[in-house]
Amino acid sequence: MKALARLAQLAAVAAAAAAAIAALLRLFSGPKHASAPAPRRSLGAAAPAAPPAPAAAEAATSEATPPAPAPPADQDAAERDDLEALWEEILATAEGRSATPPPPEPPRDALAAVLEEAAETMPRYGGAVPRRSAASYLDEGNIYFNVGQYAMAIDRYSRALELDPENAAAYYNRANARARLGEYDAALADYNRALALAPDDPDVLNNRGMLHLVRHRIREAIDDFDRALAIDPQDTTVLVNRGLAYLQAGEADRALADFRQAAAIDPADAAAHYGAASALAVLGQRSEALAALERALALDPSLAREARNDPRFATLQGDTAFAQLLARVQP
Repeated sequence: MKALARLAQLAAVAAAAAAAIAALLRLFSGPKHASAPAPRRSLGAAAPAAPPAPAAAEAATSEATPPAPAPPADQDAAERDDLEALWEEILATAEGRSATPPPPEPPRDALAAVLEEAAETMPRYGGAVPRRSAASYLDEGNIYFNVGQYAMAIDRYSRALELDPENAAAYYNRANARARLGEYDAALADYNRALALAPDDPDVLNNRGMLHLVRHRIREAIDDFDRALAIDPQDTTVLVNRGLAYLQAGEADRALADFRQAAAIDPADAAAHYGAASALAVLGQRSEALAALERALALDPSLAREARNDPRFATLQGDTAFAQLLARVQP
């Protein structure tokens, strides 16, 4: 009975620790449960707003659970010892203490692995370990995405979708990860599915538009940016992206209008000033292009490296003022 009492104590502490870690994961990923990094002029990973779902451990502790029945008197003592050791491992993982080193395997969340093993082990003892939720897999995928582990992120988003096939955030985040890996057809399918579930989400429209732009489907990209701006006309990210699309389409004057509008909304947006400089250079307005580029480099000196090799500044190559401007910047 002493071992069972210890087991019950460990179960309660482990559930609380798991809930605390789930909360930390949400904070790491952003203020919303289904969030991820915001998209910044690339195939980023901002998750659309989604109804918050409780983490698995939180759901398990929200209702009173009857105590697990005591095992039969003739139950093998070794099994009880194994079970207690499993809970000790959960606690060690949750508290950051040293535990028995796991065998080498692909990177994965240690607590998630232990909880999954416990979920398979515990049914014969009353089902004390909660099952994983779609929201917890979504948060876990966001962690992997943030550190560049896109294949692992895709795996976690796919697991979330197995549990919740109508989760727009999971489709969107998986699309972002697939786009980072160059899996463009699969990414497009996921963006389309996300938009079928959340047709007015400007983040999904923006990132699908960027995917079209990468694939040189310029008109489709502009259509997506137009739809996103109809929802939020003040979104400088989408304005800059549409400006880039207009530049690729050879419409430098329309591109300049978008870049200038973005810079007016957010004067600290370096990408908007850089875009304006490139459009002005294409239009042959050299002095204005240099002034806009100087503003961009003051905000983000790293853009000097891009400007040196940007074909849109071809008209400025050989210009002493252009060379001096780039030489003054230390990216």
